[in-house]
Amino acid sequence: MKDIKVKYSLIALSYLFLIFLIVISYVSIIPEDDVPILENTDSLIKVQKDVIKNNENTVYEILEKKTKSIEEVIEKEIENKQKIISQEIKDTNKKFRIQVASFKEKKKSIEVSKKLMKEFSSEKYINFEVKKITLKNNNTFFRVINDMTLSLVDAKELCKKILIKKYQCLIVMDT
Repeated sequence: MKDIKVKYSLIALSYLFLIFLIVISYVSIIPEDDVPILENTDSLIKVQKDVIKNNENTVYEILEKKTKSIEEVIEKEIENKQKIISQEIKDTNKKFRIQVASFKEKKKSIEVSKKLMKEFSSEKYINFEVKKITLKNNNTFFRVINDMTLSLVDAKELCKKILIKKYQCLIVMDT
C-alpha cells in the first residue's frame, strides 16, 4: 500500500514537473507584445567597385610582364621622392599649437596656465591660454594651449623644451 502511494505521488510529481517545463518553454519561446526588437539598419558590407591601384609588384604588373628599363625605374623613384618631399613641405606649411593640459574644470586649467607662464617666462614665444572645447558627446573641457600658431618644426622644438621641464606635451593642428 505504501509503495503504491509513493509510485502514484512520483507519477503525479513527474506530470506536474512536465507541465511546469512546458509552461516555461512556452513563455521563453513566445515573445511578449511589448518586447523591443533591436535591428541593425546600417549595411554591414561596404561595396567598392573598380578600385585597383597600380602599385609596383602587384599581381597585374607581374602578369603583364612589363620589362622596365633602368631609366624608367630611376624616373619612377625620383617621382616618388618628389611626392614625399612635397608632402613634407605641405606639412610644414600647416599651423600647429602645443597642448599641455586638459581639464573639466576651468579653475584647474587657469592655475596650470599661470604656473606654466611663470616657469617659461624667459622664453619669448611661449604664452599659454585656456581654450574651451565642447566635444560631440557634450562634454566640455578647458585645454591649456599656446596662444600662437607654429610650424611643425617650431612646435617640435617647443614641445622638447616643455618635456625637459617634466610637463606633458601634445602637438595639435590648429583649426
